Amino acid sequence: MAYQTDKLKARIIEKFGDQRKFAQAIGISEPTLSKYLSTGRDWKGSSIIKAIRALEIPDNEVDAYFFVPAVSKSKPRKT
Repeated sequence: MAYQTDKLKARIIEKFGDQRKFAQAIGISEPTLSKYLSTGRDWKGSSIIKAIRALEIPDNEVDAYFFVPAVSKSKPRKT
């Protein structure tokens, strides 16, 4: 399942300035982070915990950053 990442990306920029610094801070490669953010790839449990801590996301807001399903951009059907 793909997830929306806009809110997460904004928080990364707010806290770290860019995605490279954030990836380094949580111990993953920049390409891996890019896959998480661009394809909606599922995060590994340990990486998501590190991300939540590094971004100082309150427990009651975690779902809003990581688990909001992406809206399908399907084309309208021809009738």
